[in-house]
Amino acid sequence: METPNGTVTDVSQKLREVQERARRHTEQALDYMAQYGVQPEGQVQLFLPPDTRQQEVHRLPYEHAAQQVVVYETEPGEFSALCPFSGLPDFGTLRLEYVPGSWILELKSLKYYLLSWRNIGAAQEDLTAIIYEDLKRHLHDAAYLTLTTVYNVRGGIRTTCAIDSRTQTKPS
Repeated sequence: METPNGTVTDVSQKLREVQERARRHTEQALDYMAQYGVQPEGQVQLFLPPDTRQQEVHRLPYEHAAQQVVVYETEPGEFSALCPFSGLPDFGTLRLEYVPGSWILELKSLKYYLLSWRNIGAAQEDLTAIIYEDLKRHLHDAAYLTLTTVYNVRGGIRTTCAIDSRTQTKPS
């Protein structure tokens, strides 16, 4: 395929590289779980590692004295990742609440960031922690930040994960 600047890209080669990376990561995840006696049941699907997520969330300056509470919450079905045991989708809702310091998040960029998790295999608790750390870094000096993920019921169990910056220990 020829790009506007005249270089040739090989989409098939890129696809093979992504498939190989997903295969290696899936095998590593299954080997890791096997160390703890966890074996997948049923079919296993390929999934990508968390470092393949979109890395950047754009932000805009917040230049007001008012300390407003900003809440973003996904609709059911809009947020998902893959189960690292089976590769099956884990659907849930994500709720982000913060009081801006110097920055607010740009919504389209946030949406693309959240969508970038769709092909990634990670435990729900790990996923929540990584997203929290990413958003905390992008918001930099928010007065506080909370992230709550509520996953659809699986096996009769609903999983809710919550992180609140006000309850985190400060680094010394």
